[in-house]
This record gives sequence, structure tokens and C-alpha cells, in this order.
Amino acid sequence: MIADRDVAAYDRDGVVCLRHQFDGRWVERLRAAIERDLASPGPNATNFAEGSSAGKFFGDMYMWRHDPEFRAAALESPAPAIAAKLMGSRSAGFFYDQLFVKEPGTAHPTPWHQDQPYWPVKGWQITSVWIALDPIDRSNGAVEFIAGSHRWGVNYRPTPFRKGHEIKFTDSDLVPIPDIDADRGKYDIKWWKMEPGDCLVFHAMIVHGAPGNSTPGARRRGLSLRYTGDDARYDPRPGTFQFPYKPDLAAGAPMECELFPRAWPKR
Repeated sequence: MIADRDVAAYDRDGVVCLRHQFDGRWVERLRAAIERDLASPGPNATNFAEGSSAGKFFGDMYMWRHDPEFRAAALESPAPAIAAKLMGSRSAGFFYDQLFVKEPGTAHPTPWHQDQPYWPVKGWQITSVWIALDPIDRSNGAVEFIAGSHRWGVNYRPTPFRKGHEIKFTDSDLVPIPDIDADRGKYDIKWWKMEPGDCLVFHAMIVHGAPGNSTPGARRRGLSLRYTGDDARYDPRPGTFQFPYKPDLAAGAPMECELFPRAWPKR
């Protein structure tokens, strides 16, 4: 159950932390799927920390295309119904999945950014359900959010997550994101301690980032499932990230096709 206060908080702040949404069975299924992916990474896997810090900040995406457990998480878990409820949408279409694993002793941070400027999609009903699969706090990389920044009305230039990826966004004419860490007190920064099975749900336009994992022994595994709502449209504009798969959609079309399947409600 999602309380009205959670819907109000999402609308106001652009982010909400929901407790115990994914039970122990989901947590174990996803942990096992992550270990499979770490042992045999997919074609889209990367180490975001490579070239900038010791340790490993593992990322992967589109695991659902080849792993049935990630596919089940995307389409059959509580995530799509949660997304639809908080977006205020009659439906939720699955956009893509993304895995983030910060190993202990990895100083590399997640840079401050918005999600939507990276993506070939426009609309207001676009959200992420970020599932915690380890205990998380500030010491091992809790995600931080600037409350209300989804309503600033500014699209910031995508920030490269990895050294050497700056060239990916040279076509963007958007303004650079401010140096948040230079004046943190200026912003209403929120973060939550989390337990496995808790999730963050956050708007695609909220400014967010995360510190490195400074702990000697606590991993930080998080699975982000991205969803679109009724008003989302395909928008392959210049300056966005080039995804490894191309949808069979014309510009301006609703976000529903084989690559972006309907997740909730089921037809």
C-alpha cells in the first residue's frame, strides 16, 4: 500500500522512500541475478570508476533482455504498479533497467545529474524505482536528492559518469549543472538509510547524485527500474545517450513497443 502522504511527498519533493516494498524472496532473486551478471557481464557493462579511482563501480543495463529474473523484476514485481501510482498515470510502460554496484573502498562518486536529459523521451510521467539490495547509509553511497529540483524548469547538460565519456554529450547545448558540493547548504538535500527491499522512487527531472563507498566491507547494490506513464513520448533529440537498442517508434509516438513493453496493468 502507498499512502496519500507518499504520493504528496513525491509530487512536492520529486522523490520518496518506500519501506519493505520487495519481500525477502525478491531480494534474494535479485541478489542472485546480480551475482550472475557480475560473474558474466553483459555487453553493456562498465566500471564507472575505471581511470579515476581505485575499487569498482560496476554498471550494467538492459539485463532484462537476457536474464529472466531481471525481466521478472521489471514486469512482474511490485515496481510497475508503484511507478504508476506515484506518476499519477493509468499505466506504466517499462523503459529499461540499470544496475549500480559500488564495491567497498570505491571513492568514485555518482555525479550530480538529472536523468531525463540523457534519455530520448519527453513528458512529465517518467520515474525510476531504485531497489536497495544491501543496507545503505552515507558511508557506502546513499543516493542524495535535491528536494523540489524536478520543478526548477531547467534541463541540465548530461554529466559523464566515467572518465573519458565527456565526448558522448558534446552535441548538447544545455547549461552545465551547478557545483552542488561547493555550497551544499544552499539546497534541501535528502537521503535515507535503507534496508534490503526498500525502494526510492524519483522523478526523471530531480537532481541527484551519490558519494563513493568508503566502507571497508559493505557493498552497495542497487537496481533501478525506469518507467514511463501516459504522457511520455519518444524523443530522439540530439545530445541524448545512444542506447544499444533502437525502438520501432517514430518521434512523438507513445512509449510502447517490443523494446518498451507495457508493464502495468497487464493487457
